[in-house]
Amino acid sequence: MSVFSTRTEPYANGRLGRPGALELDDIKKALTDYKTKVAKRYRVAPPDEMDKLLPDGKLLVSPKIDGELWFAVKRAGEVALCAPNGRVLLGIPVVQELERHLASAPDLILAGELFVASRSPGIRPRVFHVAKAINDPDQAAAIGWKAFDIAQWDGEDALAWPYERRLDQLRKLLPETGRASLATSIEGDRAEAKRRYADWVGTEKFEGLVVRAENGFTYKVKPAVTIDAVLVAFGERLAQDGSGRLEVRELNVALVRDDGSYHIAGSVGSGLNEALRASYHERLSAMLVACDYRMANREGTLCRFVRPEIVLELKVSDLLPPEPGEPSSTRMTLRWDPNEGWKAAGAIPLPALLHPVYMGERPDKPIDPANVGLDQIRQILPLAEEDNEVALRVPPAARGLPASRVVARRVWVKVTKDKKAVRKYVAWSTEKAQADDRYPPYVVCFTDFSPGRKEPLQRELRVASSEERLQAHIATWEAENIKKGWVEA
Repeated sequence: MSVFSTRTEPYANGRLGRPGALELDDIKKALTDYKTKVAKRYRVAPPDEMDKLLPDGKLLVSPKIDGELWFAVKRAGEVALCAPNGRVLLGIPVVQELERHLASAPDLILAGELFVASRSPGIRPRVFHVAKAINDPDQAAAIGWKAFDIAQWDGEDALAWPYERRLDQLRKLLPETGRASLATSIEGDRAEAKRRYADWVGTEKFEGLVVRAENGFTYKVKPAVTIDAVLVAFGERLAQDGSGRLEVRELNVALVRDDGSYHIAGSVGSGLNEALRASYHERLSAMLVACDYRMANREGTLCRFVRPEIVLELKVSDLLPPEPGEPSSTRMTLRWDPNEGWKAAGAIPLPALLHPVYMGERPDKPIDPANVGLDQIRQILPLAEEDNEVALRVPPAARGLPASRVVARRVWVKVTKDKKAVRKYVAWSTEKAQADDRYPPYVVCFTDFSPGRKEPLQRELRVASSEERLQAHIATWEAENIKKGWVEA
């Protein structure tokens, strides 16, 4: 029986624990703490800005492997590979090799990148290959792991050591080649980093560079910015094939703030083909939950909110800093309650994601601030945290926005066997759309009360980009719901 988990299943010649299988609470905390601490030290340096962003002095340059963050953990003489979301790998070839290398080492936690070695020359590892390999025992022998840091050493917090000391200890433990080995680390300056970028990244051998500086910061140098975010809502449209079915128009994503709230970051539609749009619509329609915040898409229809269970990877061309004092630069934060759904918490400034492209899902990413949080933004742009609390929970009137104006209201009743049913609508102009693009121009709420129904009260909210479209919504609803027997009150 493993000290790491009692909930594993056979996998190739070893064992696999699915998410949440890791049962050592102190190890789980250490993995999360490492991610949180290290993320704050990272900066992103686009390749064409290395001269400007990389500091003077000695640099340690390593290739950035496109894989998943996993930790080699030794506890009570047993070695396992563990992921931050609680997955565990035991006994497979890469773990067996680690056992040999760490035989004389004390209890420890090493940080590294789990990857799948390519079987074709010139094809570099990709992160999605890891998920495929973990679901296919025949690929277990192709899984490799490269160490790049020490989180704990014999019960001591190794992050308090200088990185040079941690690197020296890693070099004593692991070789630089092999299935379980140490990531290459070259000492040099900015010119060396540029040469290595051309050699390693320009030839597509690796995803990017990791450059560690004497100032304590670590720089990621890679061609594009990637953001991992939680899928919280989606918009709909009619399928483009003329079938009349609905499909996903865009996916709305959020980042997890340090206090656990979800900060809506934007939406993505690019990168979704028709098959994905259809499959996501079916999948997400089974995950719908209530939300007291109404969010419209560009077609003027309301987005539908879902449980926060899916992490997406997005590629963006850049991040646009919020403009001080501009309402359009703020985005809503939400609180998640499994019993009540989503609750609006207030708007806070957040950089905009420019030209986001859907890259896929990241099932390896836990939904917490360390993995899908604001540190991904902080690595690129500073956030004006001191302004955030001012922006929170400020009502529209206090921000100088005009009050809404009711433009139409009608009520009908129908009596059947002494029971009165009511159908009504109220429509209003928000009067805020020009000042704050988070508000739609027009909104209409339809209410249907029937005392004999399992759910007596049903409501539907629709938004419109013009008064003409508002009237079209109302006309359609009246035609479908106000028929024989209904009398206007």
